[in-house]
Amino acid sequence: MAEIQVDEQAVEQARSYLSARSADVNRVLGDFWQRKRKEWSDFPAIVPGAFDAYERLTGAGKKIRAGLLCLGYDAARRADSPRPADADGVFRAAGAIEILHNAFLIHDDIVDHADLRRSAPTVHRHYATLARERFANDQEALAYGSAVALNFGDKGQALAQELLLASRFPPEVLLDAIRLLGQVTAETVAGQLLDVEDIRLPELTERQVLRIHEYKTAHYTIMLPLLMGAMLAGASSEAQAATRRFAIPVGVAFQIQDDILGLFGEERLLGKPVDSDVREGKKTLLFVDAFAEASGADRQCLARAHGNPELDRADLDAVRRIVRESGALARSEGLARRLVAEGKSHIAAMTTDPDARRILLGLADYLIIRRT
Repeated sequence: MAEIQVDEQAVEQARSYLSARSADVNRVLGDFWQRKRKEWSDFPAIVPGAFDAYERLTGAGKKIRAGLLCLGYDAARRADSPRPADADGVFRAAGAIEILHNAFLIHDDIVDHADLRRSAPTVHRHYATLARERFANDQEALAYGSAVALNFGDKGQALAQELLLASRFPPEVLLDAIRLLGQVTAETVAGQLLDVEDIRLPELTERQVLRIHEYKTAHYTIMLPLLMGAMLAGASSEAQAATRRFAIPVGVAFQIQDDILGLFGEERLLGKPVDSDVREGKKTLLFVDAFAEASGADRQCLARAHGNPELDRADLDAVRRIVRESGALARSEGLARRLVAEGKSHIAAMTTDPDARRILLGLADYLIIRRT
């Protein structure tokens, strides 16, 4: 892959910042899951089982989104900023974003028929396996597991709102944060609908893919946590606008890198099969660009492989070769770099804090050089 020139010290500072917040968010979430299990302890195990599922998922994740909320808050915080009622308020708000993220993942795994998430069975597969002996065949067991997971995902969106409200920020900023949470949830669902729309590879365009990347990923992965953190700190309208202008191109670049890893990454690092994106027919710039440039047997290979659940290793290797030789990989990497550069140009308007500016610079680079 093409080399990307980055400030390694700024990248490490960003990594350290995100990592340092993870333990506090985990602690707050652990307390939340314990309390919720106690509240619902009189119900059959399947009901509090939702909290067990979320605890497994939130405990294993990198918590990039949670760390971004803390960063948005720290970058915008001033002496007169609104404060939560206790020191854990920011971590509760960050935990709410993490819950929403995992609610989306539970639903996404059902849609994609995914078996693994973070090297462990997906929620619907987990419950299908637990119940297998009670059903006539695997298909019935999987339908049961999907029904359970679908409801768990629905529950997560309500749990995210509950924990956000428990952050105990002043009501006026909490109202804005709740409004943003609902808005971005709706936008993410719109992006998901665009992603599952029946558009085959020959009709798929770069514009359609980039729109999916913006609404399905950039709005909730980067913009939501950074902007909510800024709102909770009482950021000015100008700083909030700059945060949006930073977050959206950087978020699209994040998804482009995700798609690159989904085809060329290492399974042991990703925690899922490296052929899953191709098997699922994921809409990526890699496939759109490679298909546009390919001809003859190579184009037929791409059309046959994209969305083919019977994909074998030889087909996967052929797809990788075509994507490289067509220049599609290099073009995706180049676009990600340009989008990150566009986002970086707005950092100065987001915050006056020099440490926050440096972390934001490192963060933008980290999102397109990461390997997981």
